[in-house]
Parts: sequence; C-alpha cells; structure tokens
Amino acid sequence: MTDFLPTPAADPLAQLQARATSADAQASDWLAYGSALLEHAGRDAQRLRAALGALLRAHQLSSAANPALLSTIAQTAFTLRDWPLVESASALLLERDAADLNALVWRSAAVQQHDAFDEAEHLLREAARIAPLNPVVLHKLALCIKEQGRFAEAEQLLRRVLEMVPHSPHARFDLSELEIRAARFVPGWANYEARLAFDDPANVAQQALAALSPYWRGEPLAGKTLLVYGEQGHGDCLWAMRFVPQLAQRVRDEGGRLIFGYDGPLRPLIERVLPADVPLETSLDTHPDFHCALMSLPLRLGVANATSGGQPYLCADAARSEAWRTRLATVASNGRKRVGLVWNGNPEHVRDARRSVPVTQLEPLLATPGVGWFALSPGRAASVAQWRAQGIDIVDPTVHYTEGFDDVAALMANLDLVVTIDSGPAHLAGALGVPTCLMIDHVSAWFWGADTDARRTPWYDSVELLRQPAPGAWAPVLAWVRAKLEAPVTQRP
Repeated sequence: MTDFLPTPAADPLAQLQARATSADAQASDWLAYGSALLEHAGRDAQRLRAALGALLRAHQLSSAANPALLSTIAQTAFTLRDWPLVESASALLLERDAADLNALVWRSAAVQQHDAFDEAEHLLREAARIAPLNPVVLHKLALCIKEQGRFAEAEQLLRRVLEMVPHSPHARFDLSELEIRAARFVPGWANYEARLAFDDPANVAQQALAALSPYWRGEPLAGKTLLVYGEQGHGDCLWAMRFVPQLAQRVRDEGGRLIFGYDGPLRPLIERVLPADVPLETSLDTHPDFHCALMSLPLRLGVANATSGGQPYLCADAARSEAWRTRLATVASNGRKRVGLVWNGNPEHVRDARRSVPVTQLEPLLATPGVGWFALSPGRAASVAQWRAQGIDIVDPTVHYTEGFDDVAALMANLDLVVTIDSGPAHLAGALGVPTCLMIDHVSAWFWGADTDARRTPWYDSVELLRQPAPGAWAPVLAWVRAKLEAPVTQRP
C-alpha cells in the first residue's frame, strides 16, 4: 500500500539550493536561490546574510552587468550595515548611472562610516537636485547635516520633510531629538512620542500591553492601575528612572496604583529606587487600566527644564559594594588612582562605531603614571591581556560579576574616577554620583546637549563632558582625560 501514497512535494528552496550548488551552476541559478532566500528572510540577519552571499555569487558569475542585481546587493548590504560592500556596489551603480537616486543615498551612508561627511553631503545634495520633493532624500540629508553639528539647518530640513509627510514617525522622532538637545523640552517630549509608532518587533512589552489596556496620556488615575514599563537601551532606562518617584507621588495623590514592569539586568538597581508602594513585576501578573513607556514620563510630568536633575538618585548595594572594596584592595597598588574604563559598547548599537574609541588610540592614555585601570565591560579580556603584556596596569574584574549592572555599580562606588564612552555605564556612573569623564563623539546623543563647548550636563552633576572637536577626533579627548588623571589625587569614597 505504501507504494501508492503520494510523495510529499519537494521543498522549492531546497531545489533551488541544489541547483545553485551543483558543479555546473550558472549565475541564474544563484540569482534564483538568492532571490528566494531574500523573499523569506524578513528581518532575520542570518538569513539576509545567506541571501546576500548567494546574490554575490550570482554577480561574480554574471558575464554581463546586471544593474538590478547590483541594486539588490547594495540594498541588502545596507540593511545589514555591511558598509564596505555598500560602498563598492553603489560605486559600480553610479559608474553606470550617475543619477541613480538609490545608489547616491546608499553611498552617502557608507562614506559617513569613515567620517567623509563632505562627500556624503555632496552625494545627498545631488540626490536632492534630481528629486527635490523626495522626503527620504531630504530626511537623509538632514541627518547627515546633524552629524556635522549643524543642528538648526538639520531641523529646518526635517520640518520640510514633515510638511510633505506629516505623519512620518521617524522624521518627527528625529526632530524631537534636536528639540530636546536644544532644551526645548515641551515640544521635544511631545514629538518624542513618535517612537511608539515604530514597527519594532523587539518591543514585546509594548505589543503585549497594547492588547490589554490603552496607552496612558495623562488621564485621571483615581481607582486605576497604571503600569510603567522599561524601554529602549540600558542608558535610556537609567536616565529616566529619576522620574519614577515623582510619578509615584502623583499616582498616590490621585488615588491610583502604580506598577513598574521590567525584567532585565537593571532589575536590582531599579528595585532599590522604587518607592515602597510601587511593586516591580517581571511578567503581566496585573492587567492594568493604563500602561505607559518609561521615556514618556518627562512629557506626562510636564518636565520643562533640567535645572534640578543632576543629583544622584541610584545607589549600589551596600554589601556588594563592601565585597568589591575588599577585592580591589588585593589588586590596586597603594597610591594609584583607581579608574574604571569603558572604551566601546554594544556593536549592534547604531552609533557604536562612532561613539567607541579605537583600541589602538588608547595606549597613550593607559600609560598615564600612577593609575590602576579596571575594564568595566565584560567580553574585553583579549584587549586587557594584550595591554597587560605591554606592562599596562589594567585588570579585568568582570569575571567576578554575578549580578551584571549591580556589580558594575558596586565596583564604581569604589573607584576614584570612571572614564567612559556614551553608553549604559556612563548613565549608571552619573546616576550614582561617581566622578566621571564622559568621552563623547562630536555630535553624540541628545542627552548631552547642543553646546559643543559645554563641559557639564544638567542631568548628572558628577559627569564632565569631553567632546570631540571634530568627527573622529579622539586624540584631543584622550589628552584631556590624561591631564585630569595627572592632577593630584582626590579622596576616595
């Protein structure tokens, strides 16, 4: 009887793969396979890379130029942030057609990765000349101009984009960051809400809560339960936690109930700052009447200035801090300044290449006499070992982390200084009140304002801003940090 059962249909993708990987495969076979992979890849990076590999093989085997294939390669590489490939593919497209709008935009993004902003702006202005009413081109041009510190000009362009597409959440969000950067908080916080319209599959909490309750937009809370949930990066959460006690008082005064929803590495730090009547839930145990994202609190609380926002509001665990004090006593030489260091962040962060200090540029700073260094971020053991082999006094204490950011906080509480790039540890140090040298790129995040000469931020009293004088110029920043380290030792905490 089994001989008469229908044979299951062969997997079409497997058939395409078999043809593409056969000994006599042609460019058309690889193109068919790569196109099929791309069609089913969605946002999955691994599948996109597989599709890109197949498309590249099709291009290599092609006997004639295939502009459509090159465009697909450039676009897929753009999605994966494979900037060298974007640059080379878009260059070939522009050799064929200097007015290729997509290629101009792709290439501008690629050359910005090595700070060639003049070239990037030229490419985008050429695209705007070809398509003067294209909102995507004008939006890209605005962001390129913003990265050069020309904030007013960038804002003007973004407002033009919003005249064309009033409901563009990304344009409104980018405008909000310029407004907040310039301390125009009232319109800035309102436009910052545009992020809630982003199609972000990673925001599971927002999607789950939206199915249970309406988003809170300031409605009265008498007899109601409001759940505030953590969102975005660790730095954003740490910065915004300052507003939770104020919100808790408002909810309390109105006769409502506040819950904080979060399940991540900041949990112990968050629990210590929450008022006693605000429980933390790691899953949807309570079905709230309203929900609200953490970064919406400045808007809902009417935060119009930052004049009183710099005092410490987080604290390290006392017992853990004492344990780190004992541990540091065994590795820190007497008389040396104890300095924590963060020189790069999560490589998946859209600004990581721009905000991180290249390892090769750090050695003059690490050679500062009288300093014992502590690498604060896990996963940097190879760099630490290389520096130690050169005689640099640096320790990787992260092998002793058991509670993530809670250990970082306890370690920071025992340091004389933290030297960090713009990442989560920078906000943690500021929220703890630890003396900090914050090394930021020329434009940096909106938290650090629009004044490129400012050395202080109203958000953290203990943080000193050391900003690149030009895109990519880390040498002056490192020299400023070294000068600070060579100053007389201050009393340790």
